[in-house]
Amino acid sequence: MDADVKHCDAYISDIFAPKCLRFFLLINRLPASEQMLCREFGVTPRLFATYEGRRMRVTMASRLGDVGISPVLDSEDGYELRVPVDKLSDFSVNP
Repeated sequence: MDADVKHCDAYISDIFAPKCLRFFLLINRLPASEQMLCREFGVTPRLFATYEGRRMRVTMASRLGDVGISPVLDSEDGYELRVPVDKLSDFSVNP
């Protein structure tokens, strides 16, 4: 990623970022073993956003700073594209 692109981790503590985005990133940037523990206890945040006019499901947050998105709104894993968070808008826990 470009040096001038904001890393997804920076949004976690950004009080002006949408809370649903912050919570999704907080959980999805944990180590995999801790994410699995969260899932066992029902903590699996959902996140949807608009990308280039199309509603997408955000499915992962990368250590490289981008996020994975999928047009398959009921998909929990897997992604079609990886994009910087600032390319997304209209964050919500619902499609």
